[in-house]
Amino acid sequence: MDIDALLAGVERGARLHGRRESLRAVNGVLGALADVLPPRAMELLGPHLPAEIGAGLAARARTETPASCRAFLDRITAILYVDQPDNAFLARVVLEHLNTSLRVISPAAFAHLVAADLRPLLQAGRPAVARNQPVPAPLAGRIRVPAAVPTPRKQLA
Repeated sequence: MDIDALLAGVERGARLHGRRESLRAVNGVLGALADVLPPRAMELLGPHLPAEIGAGLAARARTETPASCRAFLDRITAILYVDQPDNAFLARVVLEHLNTSLRVISPAAFAHLVAADLRPLLQAGRPAVARNQPVPAPLAGRIRVPAAVPTPRKQLA
């Protein structure tokens, strides 16, 4: 993953003022995510992150937070010192860019581990998966019924 492309996308999407502010936003959102997800999930995600971002995550202390949307957004507010609507906006922009940038495993892969109200935020930027099953062919076209030939009846005399 190209960190410059990620940070430029976050900078553009969140209307931030440079690379350092984008890096701070990405580290803050990932730090809040590390507090919400189980430690094993972050161990799996860590190797796929750029070294600059991974170093920031490894250096911080984990604060156990309930895996709900409100707790996640409150944690972002505490880490980044942003106001209420801005925390959700920053989280969505950063998670969108992480989900599209990371090829093997991304935050969307761990959406099943959090509360239902946080799942759409973690899956931001992922294309919707079509759950439609293929329509089967009509049953009459698949069954072959042999032609029934009536047997002659014996005539009673």
